[in-house]
Amino acid sequence: MISLLEAKKNVPLRVKSVEISGTVITGMRGRGRRRGTGRKNWCRRLSNLGIREGVIIRKLSVHPFFGPVIVRVGNCEIAVGRGMASAILVEEGK
Repeated sequence: MISLLEAKKNVPLRVKSVEISGTVITGMRGRGRRRGTGRKNWCRRLSNLGIREGVIIRKLSVHPFFGPVIVRVGNCEIAVGRGMASAILVEEGK
């Protein structure tokens, strides 16, 4: 498994889990809470955006100078911040 930031562009990627501050949350049902950070609702936010375990996504582009990562989920293109993108663990495959 690799993070979404390290994955190749325009290749089908299957979402495996979300890693928040060293803790891997498989199934993305965990809360992933940490006090004092904005990461406590990442699993819920990603789920609302359609990025769930087992979903096929495509990394379309990475904007320079710490900009967002653009991914395609189904027919939608979504901008995800680099911090959140680095927490999404994926593997190549259909």
